[in-house]
Amino acid sequence: MKKLLKKIQEYIKEYYKIIIVYIVILALFLVEFPYYISAPGGLINTSDKITTEDNFKLSGSLNMAYVSEIHATIPTLIYSALNKDWDTEKEAEVKNDNETIEEKNYRNKMLLQEGNDTALLVAYKHSNIDYNVTNNKVYVTYIDEIAKTNLKIGDQILKVESQDIKDKNALFALIASNKIGKKITLEVKDINGKTQTRNATLINYLGEPKIGAVITETFDVNSDKKITFNFKDSESGSSGGLMMTLTIYSYLNKIDLTNGKTIVGTGTIDINGNVGEISGIKYKLIGAVNKGADIFLVPKGDNYKEAKKVKKEKGYDIDLVPVSTFEEALKYLKNH
Repeated sequence: MKKLLKKIQEYIKEYYKIIIVYIVILALFLVEFPYYISAPGGLINTSDKITTEDNFKLSGSLNMAYVSEIHATIPTLIYSALNKDWDTEKEAEVKNDNETIEEKNYRNKMLLQEGNDTALLVAYKHSNIDYNVTNNKVYVTYIDEIAKTNLKIGDQILKVESQDIKDKNALFALIASNKIGKKITLEVKDINGKTQTRNATLINYLGEPKIGAVITETFDVNSDKKITFNFKDSESGSSGGLMMTLTIYSYLNKIDLTNGKTIVGTGTIDINGNVGEISGIKYKLIGAVNKGADIFLVPKGDNYKEAKKVKKEKGYDIDLVPVSTFEEALKYLKNH
């Protein structure tokens, strides 16, 4: 043992400069700082995210765009300072003050599931195919710091004031029927599967009674024409809702909406087919152009205004198409 220690000491003495260099290099690349860097991402071919029973193929591709989120190290911080397409934010700015990163990740995973379920529902609604919806579950995925409640993230809401909650709209209608300041009782199944009693005092939000929580709903859409999803555990969020709906519709009806083009889009989808705005539109547009996209579908409103500004500033040659509903996006693609 003494001989081994002596050899180690001799080795360190002889090569200490090299060892120090290695340690510095490791520190440069591995030590993370409380910052996140947002950068242009790439594309996800939505055809790869579903499995169908048919062999239908698209001549082009339908794609979701994503933002690259990079943990800050010294090299990435330096590169971010030199690259105007990379932006650095404090960790506290990319998550809510009363939410941990783990809670944010859970919420985004639930939003992905809700988005996929909704995309399936909207695609079936617009197809001549029989379907039914079962197994609706309503979850708490975020609690605002101004909320007056002991609800926990991950709670599945079963009853409110002894009334069964069958879906998200039923919950919202029941809350709206009460007065601001009223204390209500909720029966929930917590994240561990145990039934619990919770309470909430309805707060004033823009003159309406609210619990002060983000509610996410999942459900099963059943049909003889089956669609299954193939998402990785690392993938999350609801911003691919529009493109998933278009893709599912295309496969259900065997209609090629691409006309051989690379079509990219972003935006959430709700059960009525409305397209919602998302964050990171600048990075998604840049990423789409970098990947040779022909068409970029973008939610109307601030998202479109920002995308239009970026396109003009950078002189991009891409068709930028604002849409507010699934029907608008579908009509445009069928005619182009």
